[in-house]
Amino acid sequence: MNLEMRYFDVSDIQFGSKTSYGGGCLFINREELIALISEDKRLRHVDMELANPGEKTRITNILDILEPRINLEHRDYFPGMLGAIRRAGEGTTNVLCGAAVFEIGSMQGLCGALVDMSGPGAGFTPHSRTHNVCLLTEPSAGLQTVEYGLALKAAGLKASVYLARATLGAAPSGMEGFNLDLPRRDLGNLPRVGYLMQLHSHGDSREPFVYGDNTRRYYPTILHPNEIIDGAIVCGHYNISTAIKNSTYTILNHPVVLGLHRRHGRELNFKGVVISPEPTSLVEIRRTSMMAAGLLKHVLQVDGVIITKEGGGHTDVDLMENCEACEALGIKTVIIDNEWLGPDGSGELPLLAISPRADVMVSVGNVDGMINLSAMEKIVGGTFMHDLGGDLQQSLHIPLRFIPNAISQAGFTHLTTEGR
Repeated sequence: MNLEMRYFDVSDIQFGSKTSYGGGCLFINREELIALISEDKRLRHVDMELANPGEKTRITNILDILEPRINLEHRDYFPGMLGAIRRAGEGTTNVLCGAAVFEIGSMQGLCGALVDMSGPGAGFTPHSRTHNVCLLTEPSAGLQTVEYGLALKAAGLKASVYLARATLGAAPSGMEGFNLDLPRRDLGNLPRVGYLMQLHSHGDSREPFVYGDNTRRYYPTILHPNEIIDGAIVCGHYNISTAIKNSTYTILNHPVVLGLHRRHGRELNFKGVVISPEPTSLVEIRRTSMMAAGLLKHVLQVDGVIITKEGGGHTDVDLMENCEACEALGIKTVIIDNEWLGPDGSGELPLLAISPRADVMVSVGNVDGMINLSAMEKIVGGTFMHDLGGDLQQSLHIPLRFIPNAISQAGFTHLTTEGR
């Protein structure tokens, strides 16, 4: 499976009479894009604003973040969700690097996030460095939470592909190929490494979509790494904290998948990815961990595996059961996880569950840690969030978990761990 990514660097975004890309600038026909999204009658009102790095702007009520992309052969993206069902990870994909699409909306029961484009809060998120297209939506009367989430998802996907179409015919800033099919003699002495990607599956608005279907209907499944970074999985989380979910942008730029891919054939032999749901009962968790470990051992034949989770403390149980099942088959494990240590970091129970076999772990930080944010001149997305309250345009003292990718269970974060 061969995938070529063609990168188009974005250094500025402006509204213009025609949606186009040139000289690093993305011009957007605002009225045309709003009209496209407004075709969905689940949305009563649609608006759009832009937010660029360095501006004294705070973006609120962010529910998902996407990267504009399009497949050159099919002229669509996100198969099974927006495009027709087909296998992702093959052919050529155009990527608007440095641009992002924000799904923004507010409703009781939805958990929004917040991004500062400048000031002390900007250093906690990579999205203070992206040029952001903010889709501001309001649900139609009587629309339920689940349907509003689906409407937001459709809006974000449509906008992403619409914007990426501007790259058609343009010259890319750079290109990168992803192909695991190297000669066997080049890989014989390298450690065989896999990735076990736990996907939250606790019901509507609390799970991602895999080729358009809910993860709770999946058993552990092998995917080619290219599928992960080419739109096979999109975020479907709307009522859990941004710190314990992976945005669509994060999945498309997954640091574990990209890191293993880029070391393949030099430092290691990347054998593939197993995706696994995170069920709600212990017997289901043990069944899926047994099956996932079996695929890694007997099909992919790995020596070691990196395991990540998605979701809150309950999913630490999945993490440890997967760890134990893999270690029991002789597979060495490395676990990536967040911690729950209270506002001052003095908590005594960082994980809900722990296994003695989990002897190599990487922490991505404490979701309860507090940060101070400066007041902003402009607010996009509203001055109120259901989980925060107050006037969000003013200076704030808030938990880190409200900032996208300040804590990232996939490791897509700027925070580091310092040993003392």
